[in-house]
Amino acid sequence: MSAPAWQYHEPDHPGANFDALAEIYDRNMQKFRDVQGEIKEILGFLDLKPDQPVLEIGTGTGEFALAAARHCRKVYAVDLSAGMLRYAEKKAKTRGVANVEFLQGGFLTYQHEGEPLDAIVSQIALHHLPDFWKQIALLRMAGLLAEGGKLCLRDVVYSFDPRSHEEFLDEFISKAAEKAGPQFARSICEHVRNEYSTMDWIMRGVIERAGFKIEKATHSQGFFALYLCTKTTNSASSEGNTND
Repeated sequence: MSAPAWQYHEPDHPGANFDALAEIYDRNMQKFRDVQGEIKEILGFLDLKPDQPVLEIGTGTGEFALAAARHCRKVYAVDLSAGMLRYAEKKAKTRGVANVEFLQGGFLTYQHEGEPLDAIVSQIALHHLPDFWKQIALLRMAGLLAEGGKLCLRDVVYSFDPRSHEEFLDEFISKAAEKAGPQFARSICEHVRNEYSTMDWIMRGVIERAGFKIEKATHSQGFFALYLCTKTTNSASSEGNTND
């Protein structure tokens, strides 16, 4: 089914060309973030059972999906980028992980054909959408979850004081260059200039309006945030689940 003419076209997002940069992106994230520590924190909150299915939207290089697959029955790993999916699938084969299904799609277009989900994870991806479309994406995710299902959302979300944004961003980007090199620092500049990262108070609002309770929110460096949430209402839209 084709999307309406008025719907935001996700492949047009202003981020990097991830098809061409999957391996480079993977290396940079490993340098700049504690990826394994982040995975451990999310898995601790999800407390996955062997019979549960999990969806990751914006799976990227697949690091979380492959780790989660060892704790649950199946992971649906979704990404817009065919290059990222190829890279993640290659990782899965190398590591002998067979219960991950790699699927091309986005927040606004993914159509889930399986059973209601127990958990959805999205990391460093929702910022590709303007704020209104973030709300629609979260409503769609709520519609895919079983009652009491869990959402883990990590993204670039600003919690620094915007009145001192110049000093903050100069220092943050300088430190990024020290950790991961000048090319990575330039990518952060491009992110701040062009992409749709929002502020914490806005992100909290769209999460709660989608029918989630934020169980825990943590912020890192004033630039990243993690929201651990539980679906608390059936009022969220069920759009996106073809079984409804």
